[in-house]
Amino acid sequence: MSDAQRARLAAWRGGLVWGFWLLVGAALLARWLRTRIGATYQLRHSSGRVISAPVGRSLLEAIRDAGLPHASVCGGRARCTTCRVRVGDGLAALPPPGAAEARALARIEAPPNVRLACQTRPLRDVAVAPLLPAGTDAAFARRPGAAQGRERRVVAVFVDLRDSTRLGESRLPYDVVFIMNQFFAEMHQALRATNGYYAQFRGDGLLALYGLQSELPQACREALAGAAEMQRRMDALNASLAADLAEPLRIGIGAHAGVAIVGTMGPPEAPIHSAIGDNINIAARLEGMTKAYQCTMVVSEETLRTAGIDPRGAPLHRVRVRGRNERLNVYAIDDPRKLLQQ
Repeated sequence: MSDAQRARLAAWRGGLVWGFWLLVGAALLARWLRTRIGATYQLRHSSGRVISAPVGRSLLEAIRDAGLPHASVCGGRARCTTCRVRVGDGLAALPPPGAAEARALARIEAPPNVRLACQTRPLRDVAVAPLLPAGTDAAFARRPGAAQGRERRVVAVFVDLRDSTRLGESRLPYDVVFIMNQFFAEMHQALRATNGYYAQFRGDGLLALYGLQSELPQACREALAGAAEMQRRMDALNASLAADLAEPLRIGIGAHAGVAIVGTMGPPEAPIHSAIGDNINIAARLEGMTKAYQCTMVVSEETLRTAGIDPRGAPLHRVRVRGRNERLNVYAIDDPRKLLQQ
């Protein structure tokens, strides 16, 4: 290679090096100019801070740029949900989730107002609240409902075994356990047969939920079918235990439909999937009323109407439920199976 050729190569190499650094400098300058004179959005953080960030900057980047701690295990690649936030004002103006974010949110059954901070790049002002502590790990974040539940219209059904304390008066403890296990097994089978969910167990009763996978009208019909199936199975259980029982076992059922928060709750070592809400409390109160009305089931008028079921001459009562100001119309049902004979 001649001296002239070597000189041209050296010049080209020098030009490439200068060109590279000019491009890097231009990118940095553009970023700096965007933060100073480009479009920005205001982020109102639940801590009280108001953060100004350039459009194109993710929520996670904006929060951390402001010096606020925020959980993020996967490095902002939508491979975990530790950075998720609840969005208040500005939710409608956010760009829709991308494929990766949508998959991650679906995995934890996140409600529509929850987004991943690492993937969300607002175009307008927005208000957010982190849902997990800054030190949260990925295992905690992957639990469905770990940080929040979701609103859903469900039917709550409380079932109680009447006079259960009498079982132990003339029986050995193991004999009582045997009868109780038989009872709960039959109730569980009744729920399985009618698409009910066994949400909670208590000493002599249980809470069942209908509507976790169906719309409310169908859920109401399934709940009433579940009550009828429970009564049928109780009759069969009484027949099989007739020699061991001084009097037949009886149940009380309370049912009411409405909006509840459904999700995973309880201690981390033993979480349960259950529900809380006004309609859950009302169903519990209605179950207690079966004693006063000496019937098997007390169900709200709203639940029967939503199911499209005629109470078939059952007595209507206008009751005051503890914790509510307005009265509630309910029906006292002697045999839930009669509701379905139409």
